[in-house]
Amino acid sequence: MRSLLLAAALALLAACGDAGPVKIDGSTKETAEASIAAIGAALDPAKKAEFDAAVEMGWPLSELAGKTAEDVIGLARARLVTALKEETIPALQATIPEAEKAVGTAAEAAKSAERFLTAISLLNPQFVWRDGAAGEASPLFSFNMKNDTSEAIQEIVFHATIGPRGDGKPWIEQRFDFKFAEAVTAGETKFVFVTPDLTLPGNVDALASRDAASNDIQYGIDFVRVGDLNGRIIMDDEGEAKAGAALQDARDKLAAAEAELNRLEAGGSIAATP
Repeated sequence: MRSLLLAAALALLAACGDAGPVKIDGSTKETAEASIAAIGAALDPAKKAEFDAAVEMGWPLSELAGKTAEDVIGLARARLVTALKEETIPALQATIPEAEKAVGTAAEAAKSAERFLTAISLLNPQFVWRDGAAGEASPLFSFNMKNDTSEAIQEIVFHATIGPRGDGKPWIEQRFDFKFAEAVTAGETKFVFVTPDLTLPGNVDALASRDAASNDIQYGIDFVRVGDLNGRIIMDDEGEAKAGAALQDARDKLAAAEAELNRLEAGGSIAATP
């Protein structure tokens, strides 16, 4: 039956070639589908892509009945333009002030970060190789952290470099995330220990450290982020960069939506471009 309907629609299309644009037959769902297929088959590839995209947006049969391909594309364009004007663009515009506020907040936090970090002491760093049960050796990096801030610290993220004294290439260069079993309260000192991942690019020369004397090792520890026992971020060295990137992303999305609105209003294709 479907093939018969399509054949009939194609015949009608051929017969009406000189009588103006063919319209969708909305008598039934089947006749509508057949006439849509026939109309699409007669369009050039670019216009067919637009027509197909318009139909696939979903419409009640009553809205499509009696419409030409251009009519349906016009309906779809109007819907897209309205959505951009009334939903997408206003929603994106609303994100800008919050993103700008976040940049300001991050800048203020960065000003106090240095003062905060001076109240944290890193004591007795050690880098050793331990033999495992199967005879394999694995590295361990540790230090004591003394908290002289007024905050209870639960989690720290830090970037560590471990290498020979002088200007030699580091054996270990890795970012670590360490969470204390119990928060380090004001005045407390607690032990931090992490195992470097020897598969990371920054640790490819780790084995060269196995014969190094402890007094020939140089350490670098830079805090990236500090969180309290409630999960609140107390200090974030990357906060400004993150906030700036988020603001730029919000602006880029808004600009893209406004450009899309201008393109559609100027008659640009509603079909997705590769």
